[in-house]
Amino acid sequence: MPMTPIDIRNKEFRKGVRGYQTEEVEKFLDMVSKEFEVVYSENFELREKVQRFEQELKQYKQLEGTLQQTMVLAQQTAEEVKLSARHEAELMIKTAEQEKAQRFIEAQKKITEVNEEIEDLFRRRELIRTQLKSFLHAQLNLAESFNKESELSIDSLKLIKSQDNGLNLAE
Repeated sequence: MPMTPIDIRNKEFRKGVRGYQTEEVEKFLDMVSKEFEVVYSENFELREKVQRFEQELKQYKQLEGTLQQTMVLAQQTAEEVKLSARHEAELMIKTAEQEKAQRFIEAQKKITEVNEEIEDLFRRRELIRTQLKSFLHAQLNLAESFNKESELSIDSLKLIKSQDNGLNLAE
């Protein structure tokens, strides 16, 4: 067990023949006791400080461990976010390319439909033109036929009239 200042103060020596002077020994013990008390107090305070520092060190080490875990987690999260963003970007590009291809196909279909419609309109125009020509030819033929019939009718009327005149003269 370590010695304390009280142990020094209370220490009693046996007295012998031609021993030390008691008063001098007591003064010395008192002085040593006071010095030892200062050293003992400082030692106690230093031990408490060491204990506090060790406790703080332990807390800092725990904090360091927590920070390292947090940093590792942050790095993992950052990597996951990067991978996710990269994957999402690739997906967006793929989707955009698919949409572009789909729009191109739709545009091609529309162009084909418009071209077919144009061809159909040309065919219909040609058909109407042909029908109109036929109609006009028929009307022209009808008009010519009507004209010929009119001429024949006029000629017939003239003939009938002249025959009537001839009959009237013969009478």
